[in-house]
Amino acid sequence: MLLKRVFCAGICVCLTLPAWAALSPNYNETPLSFSDKAVQKVDPSLRGFIQQVWSESPAVRSAHASLDAARSQSAGADKPLHNPVLEFETERTDINTTTVGFTQTLDWSDKQGALSHVANQEVRAAQANLQEVRQQIALEALDAMVRYYTAKEMQSLALGRSQLMKGFIDTVKQRHAAGDIETLDVTFAQIAYSEALMAQATSEGELAAAEAALQSASGLVMTQWPSLPAELVSPPEHADAILLDSLPQLAVLRSRVDAAKARGELAAREGRIDPTIGVRFGREDSESLLGLSLEIPLFVRNNYSSAAKAANYEAIAEEQVYLHAYQRAKAQLEGSLGRFENSRRAWQAWLITGQQAHRDQIVLLDQLWRTGELGATDFLIQAKQHIDTQIAATTLKGEVWQAAIAWLAASGQVESWLGVIADEQMNSGAVK
Repeated sequence: MLLKRVFCAGICVCLTLPAWAALSPNYNETPLSFSDKAVQKVDPSLRGFIQQVWSESPAVRSAHASLDAARSQSAGADKPLHNPVLEFETERTDINTTTVGFTQTLDWSDKQGALSHVANQEVRAAQANLQEVRQQIALEALDAMVRYYTAKEMQSLALGRSQLMKGFIDTVKQRHAAGDIETLDVTFAQIAYSEALMAQATSEGELAAAEAALQSASGLVMTQWPSLPAELVSPPEHADAILLDSLPQLAVLRSRVDAAKARGELAAREGRIDPTIGVRFGREDSESLLGLSLEIPLFVRNNYSSAAKAANYEAIAEEQVYLHAYQRAKAQLEGSLGRFENSRRAWQAWLITGQQAHRDQIVLLDQLWRTGELGATDFLIQAKQHIDTQIAATTLKGEVWQAAIAWLAASGQVESWLGVIADEQMNSGAVK
């Protein structure tokens, strides 16, 4: 009853004000809709932002360095495995002897080919790792950006709430100065206003934390962050398993499996002989010398079979890791699509019915407020419901964006969504 008396006391002055203009004058809602287009068009500013994030990211630079190292290893693996050996020998006794010889170990079992295959698989793994790192960095930045803009809208709503309560407390003070209400009523209204200010301070702190998180995720400090697209492509009807083949994390594991199998083949070839042939010529006093040599290693003490078995077991282990990751990726793909679709339906329902009903409620409530048919208590209850509905809608929009980002991550479509091509694909040489 006390609060009701306070609200009613201020109704005469408040009737002359546009209530909902005072509710959230600085509230700028970022739009979000869905399209049936096949390709998403992303604003160039957002694309450039992500590319700048990549260029400043130590993780991306590290992945680039790893790729360069793998390419250097691959270039070295293409070279012949054994170099020729030059031999020179001279002996001065009663008989002076001088000989010059050349020996060459033959890669009879093509160990160099096996090494080259291993190195090429390592290059593919490094390429996939770079793409995975780029995707992860982009996802972290996009997720932080969604949280930032959600917090920004929440802060705007909290500011509107505190400004509404400020208008109310001003009215109460005017009535108190006229002697129409008691001091206790003013104190009670000030408490309500203080609660709105505390909520505003909380929202400002959350906004500052969200911006700090965005700066941390992006590695950038900007006065104006790029905007999120106002339109998203609707999720597909079903998750295509083909998308799993494009996932960078699975591509890394596939390359590791292939590399492990190649190392197994290399270990098996280590147990095969590589003969060494040589030729010598020289002089012994006045006699000419010519000699041929052949060296064949005897694998009687170590035939390298244990190393080959170990390499094969490692290949089996890598394959099982890949299969486990594939199962998890498939579940995440289907789960992210379901989450994306459910949040999209909820948001579409809000846009089609809830948003318009909310606007109609605002108009009607404003009319009732202006004509005096709605008491101050009922008015502020409805005002709170209005703000709570806006908060719920803003929260839902953030969930829609997070679901969309999770779908991009699970389907490996971050770079195609941004409309960029991985620079390692543009600049890399052909891998055998």
